[in-house]
Amino acid sequence: MARLSVIVPVYNVEAYLDECLDSLAAQTFGDIEIVCVNDGSTDSSRSILAEHARRDGRIKVVDKPNGGLSSARNAGMEAATSEYLCFLDSDDRYLPNACQRIVEELDASFAELLCFGGLALPRSASYPWLEEVFSPRDVLYEAFEPALLLSEATKPLAVRLSLRRDFALRENIHFDESVRYGEDQVFAFAVFPRSRRTLLISDKLYEYRIARGDSLVNRMLANPARMLREHVAMERRILDDWKRMGILERYSDLQLAWIVELVLFDAMRLSDVDCAAIFSLASETLLVEWDLGRIEKADVGLGTRLALLCAKRGRPPRGLWRKALMSLYYVDKRGVLGLLRRLFMGPRKAHG
Repeated sequence: MARLSVIVPVYNVEAYLDECLDSLAAQTFGDIEIVCVNDGSTDSSRSILAEHARRDGRIKVVDKPNGGLSSARNAGMEAATSEYLCFLDSDDRYLPNACQRIVEELDASFAELLCFGGLALPRSASYPWLEEVFSPRDVLYEAFEPALLLSEATKPLAVRLSLRRDFALRENIHFDESVRYGEDQVFAFAVFPRSRRTLLISDKLYEYRIARGDSLVNRMLANPARMLREHVAMERRILDDWKRMGILERYSDLQLAWIVELVLFDAMRLSDVDCAAIFSLASETLLVEWDLGRIEKADVGLGTRLALLCAKRGRPPRGLWRKALMSLYYVDKRGVLGLLRRLFMGPRKAHG
């Protein structure tokens, strides 16, 4: 049995699949199982898989009808047999030492979950937020803490996570196939609270191809109001899961802060009409879990609390009040110096 299963979902990626599989063939650590899930491809992806499987006996091809990314990843997890699991999207690549470092770190730490860094390609198209989320620090968590989801660079991409297969089986870890957009966020909020020991490392092991022009991500970015409605639906899935786990009440402050980060702050960038609609949707769909008094007492920053209260009271911010509220929230996230830097120096440029 191989030490590490690399799960590669494949759907109509003939232009990138060779590079992806070549990056696995070039790994410095060879004791891997490569589980390629052909998710009903209609281009030449299946024949490319067949050719690579002919050359490399470590490749296992699983064929299934098209069901989407989450469905393909779940099929790969079911077919995997190794001690450790990880995910590589078929238009991306691993750095040559990726598998070696994953196995070394999981062996040494006895962690159930590992998060590592990555690089965005092409470098010229990267931007500060992406550079930040791809740059975790070196730290070991002996138990779940809110910082893992609020302040550490662990989200939103599941491809930077590796987990023990026995952990996945014990906790029935899988991707929510009903979520078509934001499945990685839902997955992160499912696995981090369930992990008893979580390791973050700063090693950049993953090469992530910035979304292509026809991607779902880019289509969502072109319609911010629609994207935020999807964010509300995504967060509803997360809240329901945390209720099933019995941890929502204990970590209410985390979830309240996350609702502002995921939904309300970006809603304040929209027109008055769209902002009001998103605030109302968030109140009706998400904030129903808490009464006004609980939100007033939440251990969150001032800007965060005020945004939540505006939504709960049905009073979406307008005009100068909205700008002030966005500044207060930015202070919550970055501090006063961070706000001043943004106001007077502009957004930071991407590294590299």
